[in-house]
Amino acid sequence: MTTRLPRITDYVDHWAHARPEREALVGDDVRLTYGQLRGEVDRCAAALVAGGVRHGDRVALLGDPRPESLVVFLATASVGGIWVGLNPKYTTGELAHVVRDSEPVVLFGMLDPGDAAHAEKLRELSELAPMRVVTRGRALQGLSTAYGDFADVDLGALGPQLERARAAVGPLDPAAMIYTSGSTGTPKGALVPHGGLAFCGSVQAGRWYGDAPRKLCDLPINHIGGLGDICTSVLAAGGTTVFMERFDAAGALRTVERERLTHLYCIPTQLLAAVRTPEWESCDLSSLEWILWGGAAAPLRLLETLAATGARLGTSYSLTESTGSVTYTDEGDPLELLAWSVGRVDPHYEVTLRREDGTTARAGESGEILVRGDFITRGYFRRPQETRAAIDADGWLHTGDLAQEEAGGHVRLVGRLKEMFKSGGYNVYPREIETALEAHPAVALAAVVGVPDERWGEVGHAYVTTRADVSAQELERFAKTRLANYKVPKAFWLESELPKLPIGKVDKVELRRRAAAAG
Repeated sequence: MTTRLPRITDYVDHWAHARPEREALVGDDVRLTYGQLRGEVDRCAAALVAGGVRHGDRVALLGDPRPESLVVFLATASVGGIWVGLNPKYTTGELAHVVRDSEPVVLFGMLDPGDAAHAEKLRELSELAPMRVVTRGRALQGLSTAYGDFADVDLGALGPQLERARAAVGPLDPAAMIYTSGSTGTPKGALVPHGGLAFCGSVQAGRWYGDAPRKLCDLPINHIGGLGDICTSVLAAGGTTVFMERFDAAGALRTVERERLTHLYCIPTQLLAAVRTPEWESCDLSSLEWILWGGAAAPLRLLETLAATGARLGTSYSLTESTGSVTYTDEGDPLELLAWSVGRVDPHYEVTLRREDGTTARAGESGEILVRGDFITRGYFRRPQETRAAIDADGWLHTGDLAQEEAGGHVRLVGRLKEMFKSGGYNVYPREIETALEAHPAVALAAVVGVPDERWGEVGHAYVTTRADVSAQELERFAKTRLANYKVPKAFWLESELPKLPIGKVDKVELRRRAAAAG
């Protein structure tokens, strides 16, 4: 296992001393070694302190996955600030909610300053709270300071002040505030601690990384997958993060070839898009040591295609509130297992599955995943009621995810507690139906939602994208061979594409709206 340090920002100094010439961050127009990264982080951190950022203040950043985004995160967290990532894919209303809720004292706009829409969005956000605005490249008249001018500080003079700010930061202090996707309600800011990112990063480094991992980051900066599973885990290993501002399946594969990446971490919808491109056959992917995925199950046929690269395959179960993964599959697990299992519980966490009546689920029974550990979320920002609902008096985090423990301790996710529906008095778990449908050779991706029904209480509607011609009637017949009758969807919708959340997961709120509208 890699060196374990108490705070995620400690790794910047550690690797700057141990491997100053190794590449740390790579972007379209910048390449930073660890020595250079430390210099950039120190300058930004000193500028924040000089600008009055205090312990616990929020610092927001609107931008794509770029080296500068991680520099600002590390600088903010190192002086006790709480970094808030803003996804450019959010609507102005969604961004406004996060800004009003978090009340940042500084807002970094790291998109193209020449983009008029970006400038207007920054202007609107700046009116929601008293904050300083800093923009990449150049200043926007009457609105912002250029980043170069902002970070042009006297490090020598600010050194003692910077050291005092950093010395006051502990492993349980929040390093970031990550807003939940809002797929089931209003987004809440989960406080992610320094020690959690450092701990989970070191565990992942020990499981999946060699001495010099090179990993692609094309996930949004405001997501635990991009920040934790990619950026900070690679930082903990002393590896190289290669940024891609916007996911493009063909471009990602060309980046693997050009940068000789060793690790590719995606959500399954991205991998499905990648294997359908001509670049899947034409690009040299031989550098890949691991292909990893999270956020959803990967269909068996996709795994068979991925395995043909020669890379090892793996997945895990994580959520924002756990700070990182609490289960992992093992090297060499068969593809049939990887298609449904999220692995076994990592020994550093306590995990139990709890039934609706509060008792512990037996093997093969469904129960809500509860997690307990030193570095789970510190709670939701200014939401004591929601925090108490999520973390009980005994320290158990109630995840809202339903799972079963199968033979050998492997964990099978069966869906979200709020996605489960009752049909004719039976509990129905959408993930089980989706897995069954995805076993059909013509099905690429399936999503199932429950909708009200006068006779049965609720019934399932299935939304399916296909890779070959197939009828709804054929899918219904296929489902009846694999599922009990009450689990078979009562409607099948064949779609060219399913609606997605900004992270790329299927937007089931939108699917439920469509199903309700269809009647």
